[in-house]
Amino acid sequence: MVVKDKYADEFVGIYKELEDWHKKALQVFSRYRFDRILYIGCGDGHFSILLKEACKAKEVYGIDISEKGVNLARQKGVKAFQMNIDKENLPFEDNYFDAVYAGEVIEHLFDPDHFLEEVYRVLKEGGSFVISTRNLASLYNRILLLFGFLPNAMQSSLRYDVGHLWSSPKEEGRIISAADHIRLFTYRSLVSLLKIYGFNVRQIIGLKAASPAPSSRLFKLIDDIISKFPRLSAGILAVCEKGERI
Repeated sequence: MVVKDKYADEFVGIYKELEDWHKKALQVFSRYRFDRILYIGCGDGHFSILLKEACKAKEVYGIDISEKGVNLARQKGVKAFQMNIDKENLPFEDNYFDAVYAGEVIEHLFDPDHFLEEVYRVLKEGGSFVISTRNLASLYNRILLLFGFLPNAMQSSLRYDVGHLWSSPKEEGRIISAADHIRLFTYRSLVSLLKIYGFNVRQIIGLKAASPAPSSRLFKLIDDIISKFPRLSAGILAVCEKGERI
């Protein structure tokens, strides 16, 4: 599997339910009315349309590294562009968007600083930036580290699954699961970095564990409780407003 095409099928087909970060992003966007929005990491464009509907946007744009994903998104009416946000500048004018969404993207980047600079540049003054990522300091990861296991969002090898509580051999050379998580964040580090790049953090929302996760009722109950505490939750979603750079 080619890394750049891995995310193209993220929303292909009919899903019984979205991930928690999708649901909570929709809840946030439904509070506002935006004319023009951008989804970074848009995949096949399915969720881009849901975001557009949630905030009654007139235009929705998308960015993805996958050519396949961009083509599928365009078929759905998303104004999508293929590019590598790690290395390239966003193909938009300054102050172009009312809102930008980046769900589970920043942890895959070598250069999150360039990414945040570009988001800041294309956002209008006072525009909204919604971003989510896994939480390195989640209660789950703290417990795993206590017993000598790797956090689920980390990998020690691109070829073999080693060090996790439930490790299984990987097909050599195949990058799957969290193997491409390059930059990991805690509540504190994410908030600090956002502030440095001029984003006023208005709200931090805790996220539940991502799929695959244990399906037992007990785990779901515990996970629901933990998600109420963003410093300990499996993931974090930040709702920001473009302010002034430090």
